[in-house]
Order: sequence, then structure tokens, then C-alpha cells
Amino acid sequence: MARTNEWETLEMAVGDSKPAWPIPSAKPKFATWSIGGGRPFGCEAGVCKRWHAGIDLTGIAGGAIVVAPEDGVVTAVDRGWSGDAKAVFLRTDSGLFVVLGGFIRGSSKEFGIAGGQRVRKGDRLGRVLGSYAMIHLETYVADGRSANSAWWKGQPPPKGLLNPTNYVERMVGDRISLVRSVQRHDALKALGYYSGSSSDPWSEASTAALKAAQKALGVESDGKWGPATEAAIIGALSELDGGCTDDLCGPVATAQAPETNTGRSPRFWLTVAGVAALGLGFGVGLLMTSRSEAASELDKGAS
Repeated sequence: MARTNEWETLEMAVGDSKPAWPIPSAKPKFATWSIGGGRPFGCEAGVCKRWHAGIDLTGIAGGAIVVAPEDGVVTAVDRGWSGDAKAVFLRTDSGLFVVLGGFIRGSSKEFGIAGGQRVRKGDRLGRVLGSYAMIHLETYVADGRSANSAWWKGQPPPKGLLNPTNYVERMVGDRISLVRSVQRHDALKALGYYSGSSSDPWSEASTAALKAAQKALGVESDGKWGPATEAAIIGALSELDGGCTDDLCGPVATAQAPETNTGRSPRFWLTVAGVAALGLGFGVGLLMTSRSEAASELDKGAS
């Protein structure tokens, strides 16, 4: 399946530090590589008409209840989506515009939900359409946004479109994945293996830095960023300050922004086991928790 390289330019959605999984009755299932994929699904580069602007939360039974991922205001219900499926739009208190597509038409009325209504995290919004069998989730910067936008081939990403990957991972208690080159560069730079600009595209220098890190960390030095490599790098970041106590080395780390007087927009810092590690991606409010049992099938596919 084709995928546009422009997905790398999208900043990560931040939002609530612990958003709610929108379908409480369903086992979390989604793909971290979904955004930017070709549409129609599975198309080759020369045939694709548009790029996927969000992530699909798949394997959902018809009639399953959908809840608000965080506090905010419902700006619209029963918006046109795909076939008989409808969408709900939510403007969150955290500054996101969240699109949830895949509802049964009129199902929001069951829970008294209408446009302009304020909701709390976990409030019921409607039900999943059985023939759609998933919820499509998109995230945008809320300012000036009133609807979703198609990401047409040959055009830049829609204004304000954000990558929801880490946002969705935080819903299920899974540690965030370092999927963007800027995140991986930041991690390698923090560990002393990379000296280039974090915002540069992945290059031979990046691969060389990754191989050096892999060798030093006892992982197969193949230049590929797989699960074992990521786990080793996250572990190394946790020991940047000379190791940590049992309490600090527990599974939970929190997001915090360091004080700055530079006048520049601060980048988020990831606190791993009590140690602040710079960056790991522009605009990312990173929260790491232990991998939950429910997240065991996260990367087994999504449409």
C-alpha cells in the first residue's frame, strides 16, 4: 500500500494527557502506520486519489457505544461520512478538533447529544454502525476548524491536521511509539549518537547513528527501528542521569514542559523514569505507561 512521505510533516496531537478509549466495549486495535496511507485502501501510488487523514479504530461490533475521548463541546452530530455512516465533531477543552466517523444515523439522540452540547470525558455520544464496523478518528488544531478536510493527492496536508498516533496510544495505556524521524533523531541525539538537526529527513547519518546505538545497547545492529531497538533506546533514556531508583524506574512516566526564557515555543520534554529527555517530537505531550493487556493487538492492522 502506498503512503505519502508528507505524513512525517504532521505534528503529533497532544490533547488530554490520558484521553478515553472511545469504544469501551471493544478491544483496542489500530495501526500506528495508518495516517498518510493511500485511499482507496491498498492503492498503488499511481492510483491513489487521496491520503488517509486519521487512524481507524477497527473490529468494532455494530451498536457499540462511542464515548467522548475528553472534555469539550460537541459541534455537530450526524454529519455526512461514508455511505450510511455519520460523524460527530468535538472541540476539546485542550484545543483539539476531533472527528469521529462511523456512527449510526440518529444514535446520538438516544443519549441526548446534539450540536452545541458540552460533554465530559467518557460521556456517551452514539453507537457504531455495524456495516462500517470501526470508528475513524482525525485530530486537528481547533482554531477556526468546523469540519474535517480531505487530504487529496498532490496537495499538502489540510491546515491544522495533526497525527493522532500517540494520542490514541495514550488512550489505551500503551507507551507511545517513536514513529516520526524527528522523534527518533531526538532520542538518538539525547543518547549522544546523532549530531544533526532533529528536523532533517532520515538519512545515512541517521542510520549510522542508529547502528551505533544498537551496537552499544546490545541490539542487532541492522539499522532498522524495530520493537527491540525502541525498547532498548527508551531504557537507555531512562538512565541518562546515572540510573534511577526502583520507584523512578517503574512503568509510569509523565509529560512535563521545562521552564524556558528563550522566547521560542518550548518543545515538549519526555520524563522517562524521572529523567527529562529533550524533545521526542514537536508538539508531543508524551505520556508513557505500562503496556496493557488490551493493547496486545495494536499493530495487527487497520483499514
